[in-house]
Formats: sequence, structure tokens, C-alpha cells
Amino acid sequence: MLLIMLGAGFTMASSEDVRAALGMGAAVFLALVLSSLVISLICEIIPDRIKLPAYVMIIAGFVTLIRMLMDAWFPDVLDMLGVHVAALAVSAVIVRDAEEIADNRNIGKLNRIMFAALTGLLFTAVMFVCAAIREVFGNASFFGYKIDFLEPYKVSALNGAFGGYIVLAIVSAIIASVFNKRTKRRRAANYGGRV
Repeated sequence: MLLIMLGAGFTMASSEDVRAALGMGAAVFLALVLSSLVISLICEIIPDRIKLPAYVMIIAGFVTLIRMLMDAWFPDVLDMLGVHVAALAVSAVIVRDAEEIADNRNIGKLNRIMFAALTGLLFTAVMFVCAAIREVFGNASFFGYKIDFLEPYKVSALNGAFGGYIVLAIVSAIIASVFNKRTKRRRAANYGGRV
């Protein structure tokens, strides 16, 4: 859980707007999938002592490519994200995923890429939920459109990085609670009611 918080820190600072969250989610998704594809293809020929620098260079190359594509086609979203897109190159989420994919030789290459895609989709979903909460209740808007009846009730503390961490903590607690309940039910079913 700590790794998720460390990896999501720079993104939470830029998730006041749903459009920015979707842009960041798309960038993370593409960086995860593309770097996982290349790393899964060459991980067996990279010497152990230079694996981490090699992974970081591969990830940085794809992040640079994604940043250039966003600059060409989605400059407004890139302006909203600022330097946070460049920080993806050393994101704990992406580097951890690259290492996990390379180290897990028990699954096939396609499954490694599917795992990276699932991680990217879940990251995007959490980013979207957090950004939607922050934008609706912090800015009284959604997708850039004002919600007039919420204007007097907006919580401006949600607009800063602190608000991002508060929302992320609440969403993470809800997700953990749901998964804990499902795990307990599954264990009870497997062990005849004893947990």
C-alpha cells in the first residue's frame, strides 16, 4: 500500500480536474503497457547488475514519446499536468511493475502485458474517481463545466495537494475494505465458515 501512495503522490497533485486525471491515466496506461512489452521481450538478455537502469531508460524513453504525443495532440491536457508527466519516468508504480514483470518468469509474455494493462486501467479508474470527487466538491464543476447549485458548498481544501491525499486515503480505505470483506467471505467458504 505504501508503494501505491508513493507512486500516486505526483499524480494526486495534478488530479483536481477529471480531464487531467484521464490524461494522466492514459499516459500511465501507455507507459506501463509499452514498457512491459519491451521489457518482457528483452528481460532475459539484460545482465542482472544493470536491470534497474535498463528498465528506467526504457520507461523514460516511452514517457518522453508519450509526452511528445500529448504535446502534439493534447496540449491543453499536458498544460494541466505540467511536470508530472515527466515524473512518470521514475514513478514507483511503473518501475515496480517493470521489475515484477521481468522477475515473474512463471507467466507468459502476453500475460505479463495483460497484467500491466490491468494495472494501468485500475490506476486510471482510481485517478478518475479521486479527480471526480475533488472537482465536484472542491471546484463545484465536472469536466470543466460548472455545477451552480454546489458553488456555495464547495470545499476549497480539496483543491490542493493535501486535499488530493485526503481523497486518495478515503478511496484507498474503501477499496481495502471491499477487498478485505471479499477475502474473508472467500476464506469462510473455503474453510467451512471458520476464518
